[in-house]
Amino acid sequence: MDLPLLQSWLPTPEPGFLPGMARFSWADGLLRMEARFLGPAPKSGATGHGQRLWELGDVAELFVQKLGEESYREYQLSPNGFTLALHYPDLSGVAAVRSGSRKMEDFLTGEIPSIESSTTPEGWNASLKITLPASPGERIRVSCCRYHYADRECGGAPVISSTSPHPVRDFHRPGDWREFVPVAG
Repeated sequence: MDLPLLQSWLPTPEPGFLPGMARFSWADGLLRMEARFLGPAPKSGATGHGQRLWELGDVAELFVQKLGEESYREYQLSPNGFTLALHYPDLSGVAAVRSGSRKMEDFLTGEIPSIESSTTPEGWNASLKITLPASPGERIRVSCCRYHYADRECGGAPVISSTSPHPVRDFHRPGDWREFVPVAG
């Protein structure tokens, strides 16, 4: 399944928005997201796994949830190869982090997904592969999101986009994510 990145919460894309595309596929219990982001070479100040990558520079994100479950997972990949893997039991988890009553670290999984990251003259390619036991025909919600820092020092506000039709600027809305159905390879 191929999906373009959008800013559906805005009537028109904001200045600095750059196009991108994400492809989702599944085989042998593994979900793969391959994203192609157009634009200048990405930048990140990340120095290790498990950091708040979205605060440190450009990021590719994968959100995944099995339909019918409240829990969901979030994965982030920096262009210099570092990852963040989180598991939220439901939407109250991210709400608790945002309110300050819980720390993001409470939701770290310690998982380091299989990744590939490369830059091209046209932009940045990011690939994440995660274990996702599923049966052909089972329904899964997925979303690819991007944090793009147009400011080369990563000090300004990021330009964000998503493959999901979010009505508001918030990626943690599983009901907005795209439905993906694994098929037998």
